[in-house]
Amino acid sequence: MALRLSVRFRVVINGVEVVREWSWDKILSVKEELKRMGFRWTGDGWVGRVRDPMQLYTLRTLLDLTDDELGRLQQTVQAPRGDVVMVVGEIPEKLRPYVVASYGASSVVSVSRFIRDFVSSDKTAIAQSQSYEDYVRRAAEEFRALLRGLDVRGDLKSAIDSAIEIALSSERLKSLYERRVAWRTVELGPTSAALNFASKELVDELRSFKLAYNIVGKNGEVKQTFIQLVKVSRDKEKIILKYPIFLRNKISEILKKYGYITKISDISYKKLSYRSSVRLLEFQRAALEAWIKSGYRGTVAVPTGGGKTFIGLGAMAETGEATLILAVTKELALQWIERVRKYLGVQAGLLGGGSHDVRDVTVAIYNSAVKYIDELMNRFGLVIFDEAHHVPAETFKEVALALDSPKRLALSATPKRDDGNELLIFEAVGPLVFRASYREMIEAGLVVPIEHYRVYVRLTPEEESEYKSAERSTDNAIVLRNIAAQASAKIQAAIDIIKREVSLGHKVIVFTQFLEQARAIYQRLTEHQIRAELITSEERDRDAAFARFASGLVRVVVTTTVLDEGVDVPDADVAVVVSGSGSKRQMIQRVGRIVRASQGKSVGRVYELVARGTIEEALSESRHVDDIVEESVCKRLSESALREFLSKTSLLEYK
Repeated sequence: MALRLSVRFRVVINGVEVVREWSWDKILSVKEELKRMGFRWTGDGWVGRVRDPMQLYTLRTLLDLTDDELGRLQQTVQAPRGDVVMVVGEIPEKLRPYVVASYGASSVVSVSRFIRDFVSSDKTAIAQSQSYEDYVRRAAEEFRALLRGLDVRGDLKSAIDSAIEIALSSERLKSLYERRVAWRTVELGPTSAALNFASKELVDELRSFKLAYNIVGKNGEVKQTFIQLVKVSRDKEKIILKYPIFLRNKISEILKKYGYITKISDISYKKLSYRSSVRLLEFQRAALEAWIKSGYRGTVAVPTGGGKTFIGLGAMAETGEATLILAVTKELALQWIERVRKYLGVQAGLLGGGSHDVRDVTVAIYNSAVKYIDELMNRFGLVIFDEAHHVPAETFKEVALALDSPKRLALSATPKRDDGNELLIFEAVGPLVFRASYREMIEAGLVVPIEHYRVYVRLTPEEESEYKSAERSTDNAIVLRNIAAQASAKIQAAIDIIKREVSLGHKVIVFTQFLEQARAIYQRLTEHQIRAELITSEERDRDAAFARFASGLVRVVVTTTVLDEGVDVPDADVAVVVSGSGSKRQMIQRVGRIVRASQGKSVGRVYELVARGTIEEALSESRHVDDIVEESVCKRLSESALREFLSKTSLLEYK
């Protein structure tokens, strides 16, 4: 009789039968282990129940369970209780460190361990958390999100609630959270902040804040460079950030992305009681409301004559805060001071032009503001940049980037700059939030339409020879412009225009680019016994000259570029542009001198003298202001056509 080498061995676990053909020696060792696990012999096999998934792991090894057998057994075992859950199938990489047991394709995952590690090492959610409890719950939600779409066995809500309870009762974990919060907390002042640490990635991102900035060379060439807006340095154990106030919110968002907890620290600016008697026109009110809606930041474009000052006064009355007003000249600064006193009942101080009087409302000339910038910082809640488009970019940059005033208003006839630095204004002060149309200003009774006459004169043979020689030898547009602009025929054309307009009782301003040209016209007017004022940078009695012009005692002012901007000039009826820079901004300002409405005035006239066949023809087109003002007439006249036109011009045609 042959010796049996194997014996049939039957085990029933939770109703699932497992049969093996084993040697008697192996059966003896297995049955002893089954006894310890609570299994009993029924005469036909060993029978028992398993409730703990960990026991399945033991049985898998003990009985050499196949994956199919293990899977059927797992269906009979309740999911883990407490702060763990069972996941069937592939488990995400982020959860693998928290697996406390595995059974075939199933894993037991600890929620508590996940939350503990989250509190210890998370670098993003901590910046959004309001408290330790909020942070723990964010960790739990992160765990829940990782399980989304997986086959989870058991009561997930109960496991998460249990893990949250464990974490909230852990003083050690709470203390760790508080230390991490303190280490990551950054107080963002208006223009600076101190960090305990900073990664290279963060520093690189902060240093990426740059602003394109154009520098104009001596010959008019434009070179682009970049302004570094955020400066990062180390002071002992701290990393110091320096930035302009308009970047603070962006920097806060970046720091949060890197796990910092940011706190905004604002300066409390002095509140003032303005006695506001400002009455805004409809379009002025719309401009102010657009600025308010934009968060008290922005640029407002209103053509000359549209009452930009009143919009600024309205902004002051609206905010009720200490205000710094920046003006380009002393004349305009004094005008601001007078209007602040008249309409708001406050005596403003003057900084610049020989004065150093800084008050809760201060009007500063831009250059003086640069010089005394440390005295102006931390003091004004609102800053108004008047004629922002006219200020040299370097000066504007030094002031706008240094001041910590959160509320900012730029006032401009046109935000477009000759040097292309409009972005500098928009970034430092705020975007264009309102542009007044010329039609709105006409309907408000502030300005009149324009009659625009381009008068084409010819170069003399000598001038033409000089111009063509320059064309062959240089590509410098400024050289060509200067030759064309000083065409001698312009002098006679200007005299003819002035004589006729003065005879009609009109006030005339003559604009030139060159001092010698202005003097020549003034001399010719004197020879024709036409009283005129010559106003250049060399004249000292400008106010007296303006007074004579305003009263009508003198009806002609001949000037250079000194009256282009920044000077309050009495109203005129006619502008004669003999020569200019080719800048549209300059043309807008010159036209602006004759657009203001007055009794009996229905139009303003602009005569633009252009040298035919030269670069001036293209410059005349580029500086055309028909998109800024409303032209009721736009005509081209030759020298002969001009004489015919002037002979027909009468008072009846100029109402």
